[in-house]
Amino acid sequence: MNTDQTNRITMMKTVTVYMDGQNAVWNGMAPMGTSVQRLKEKLTAIDTAAQQQETPSGATDNKAATRDALEDVLFLACEALGVIGHTSNDHGLLALTALSPSELGHLGTEELVRRATAVLGEANSRKTELAALHVTQANLDELTQALQNFSDAKEQPRTATAERMAQTESLATLIREANNILRNEIDRMVNLFRRSNPDFVAGYRAARVIVDRAATHSSAKPAGSVPTPKP
Repeated sequence: MNTDQTNRITMMKTVTVYMDGQNAVWNGMAPMGTSVQRLKEKLTAIDTAAQQQETPSGATDNKAATRDALEDVLFLACEALGVIGHTSNDHGLLALTALSPSELGHLGTEELVRRATAVLGEANSRKTELAALHVTQANLDELTQALQNFSDAKEQPRTATAERMAQTESLATLIREANNILRNEIDRMVNLFRRSNPDFVAGYRAARVIVDRAATHSSAKPAGSVPTPKP
């Protein structure tokens, strides 16, 4: 939520507090009660959307953790397969598994997934040879799971970004809807009390001012004059 949105929401909440305090003045006007309640519901929805927008997802940390786990088990698989490649003079297998921990760390995300997938394929086809090197099915299952976990986690930051964008759009829509209730309903109904209770109207107009909380000095700007109803 940006500063302008925050200031506008603060004004709307000030208005609802004022209206609650002046309930005895307007409670006989049923449409006013409906509009005030709808404004409160919009403000509750806005608070929820803002909280979801600002809550860290942890997706980046999760991706890093799953990458570390994959690199660790992948390196060990490469070491075992490298021995087999050397003794069998399999140059393709040697090239596939010639990776130090540092080199693994420098692989791009997609390249790491491709390399791990290829190594897993080779390992699954050489289980008997690997068993002699104390590489068990449990080790291969660990590599399979680590690859799956990383593949899932690498998409999470994109998903989290998309979710935050959706929340931002939802927040803007909710603020616009709340402002419409205020401007097109509550403002106009308050003006109907201009003759019978001018103090109530004056207090409402004071609550309706948007205060710029980010300013370096005290300042305020009107949210727009309360429309005067036509006779």
